[in-house]
Amino acid sequence: MTAFEREVLRYLGNAAPDARLTALIASVEAELRREVRPRGVRRRLNIAIEESGMTVEGFRFASRALSQNLRGCKEACFAAATLGAEADRRLRRYAAVDLPRAAVWQAACAAYLEEYLDEMENALRAEAPGLYLRPRFSPGYGDLDISNQQAMFALLDLEKRLGLSLTPAWMMLPEKSVTAIIGLSAQPCRAAGGCAGCAKTDCPSRRREP
Repeated sequence: MTAFEREVLRYLGNAAPDARLTALIASVEAELRREVRPRGVRRRLNIAIEESGMTVEGFRFASRALSQNLRGCKEACFAAATLGAEADRRLRRYAAVDLPRAAVWQAACAAYLEEYLDEMENALRAEAPGLYLRPRFSPGYGDLDISNQQAMFALLDLEKRLGLSLTPAWMMLPEKSVTAIIGLSAQPCRAAGGCAGCAKTDCPSRRREP
């Protein structure tokens, strides 16, 4: 089983794979990689860390968890990625005619975005030798309010550069889009990220630790 397939199963609530589900995941992955092209932008900026948040270019991100994640960092990479409108269109179509495929499509899109963000991080590492990356941190995660998407849009000019927009509830359109803050520091740090850093231990999509 590939890493991508394992991620899809995790987003499906750590579903147990059988032959039928495995075949469906393979079919959806092939379609997704053929028809959808992720795009992203990123920007490195100097930041100021406070006990209860972080400030960058006049924007303040109020979050003790983010402050802890970025402790020791003098700069961070602000990133965004999207699968574009086609991913949303196909999800709506499958939701109307094929619910099992719609569920797998939803999960595969999430895994595809994460995979693309990992590639963006690898490119950042190559450009920043000697610096260590902190775990990605996004608006809506932990105590970082989702309304901070507005600052992310301004810092990255996402409407112009990626064609993204925000709803009144701070949700991004196209829906299969994500923003993230990645701290950069001169010293390694064991800051927990992702599932390891989340207090919601009963989440059905939580990564299973070995």
